Amino acid sequence: MLIHSPQLVTTAGHHGSPCHGLLPFSPPRTMADFLRLSAGTWLSVRSVHHFDFSPDQSGESNLIITLLEQGDKAVQRVCAQQQVPCSTAALGARFQWQGNHRQGPADERYGAVLVDLPGPGQGCGRLVRDVGYVEATPVISPYRFDEDGLLTIHTAYDRNVGSERCWFLNEDVRVRVGTVHLMDGPNLVSYATETRCTPLEELEKLRRVAQGRCESTS
Repeated sequence: MLIHSPQLVTTAGHHGSPCHGLLPFSPPRTMADFLRLSAGTWLSVRSVHHFDFSPDQSGESNLIITLLEQGDKAVQRVCAQQQVPCSTAALGARFQWQGNHRQGPADERYGAVLVDLPGPGQGCGRLVRDVGYVEATPVISPYRFDEDGLLTIHTAYDRNVGSERCWFLNEDVRVRVGTVHLMDGPNLVSYATETRCTPLEELEKLRRVAQGRCESTS
């Protein structure tokens, strides 16, 4: 168990139950299910390899994902920004990045809001973002889920083309791999492993419940 914040600990395989890791896992195959499973705080360990003269990078941060319902003002704002009817939006989410030793609320400058626009087919659609992942401009990105739950997102920017693949190993561990291409070829490749974090007070509740069960059977 890795303690990375005074108030959060990673809990891979312990999503609300000490025995959770023993249960069969079925990965999400729709964006709504993917966002719901992604909600929470994650320890993101990321490495970036550059193909130009920039040095490679690596680091850790907290990724905070908050679900937004269709009627949320942030969802309506993003839809209006891209002239998309709010009625076509299914669900939204706010992504925020924060230093893993930083206390207090996340800085809104390091975040983005995305909205899911489901397509006519199962497991495909478009994501509307107020800030792009590669370029800081609003974007619309088509996505699709494969049979095994692999999510692929493709985004065309003004000067770059970005592709990201993300999948869950279980409810508490997910992996992201991204590539960015310029007109003359690949620019960078990124890899991130993200582990779900649980507030210490939630773990304390689980401890008390488990202790109570042990005492009742003794």
